[in-house]
Amino acid sequence: MTATEPERHLVVFSLHGEQYALPVAAVREIIRYRPPSVTAAAGGLVQGMISLHGRVVPIVDLSSRLGRRMEIGASTRIMVVELRRGPLGLIVDGVEGVWLVAEAQIEPLPVPIASDGLGKEVAAIGERLIMLIDPEKALASAFPRTPRRRRTG
Repeated sequence: MTATEPERHLVVFSLHGEQYALPVAAVREIIRYRPPSVTAAAGGLVQGMISLHGRVVPIVDLSSRLGRRMEIGASTRIMVVELRRGPLGLIVDGVEGVWLVAEAQIEPLPVPIASDGLGKEVAAIGERLIMLIDPEKALASAFPRTPRRRRTG
């Protein structure tokens, strides 16, 4: 990588033996896993909620989107991601760290693969393929839709 080559800072994490990444700007913090409180809001992606620094944070498990079941272990973490609609905790198997990836190593996904809604790019680093997750697209469905108000008058 040269000093003039465009690059991205990515937080790389693992989930079911695969590697994924989020833009570092979207990740607010990474905490040790703690079981979320099961609430009426739990279901689908949302596993429950935790209280973090005085704020209620929904906790999401992408395993169901990948056709898998989450298994909690010693390296399991919660990545707190800041979305337009608020913070959200993402359960991951482990965090590899922040990587600096050259734009030249990032390619668009083939169309059939991109239909899962997680993202549209992949980073090829040596033999590794790392799926780049678009946090707004992949995680926004965890928030309930706000009904639009009808205009009267």
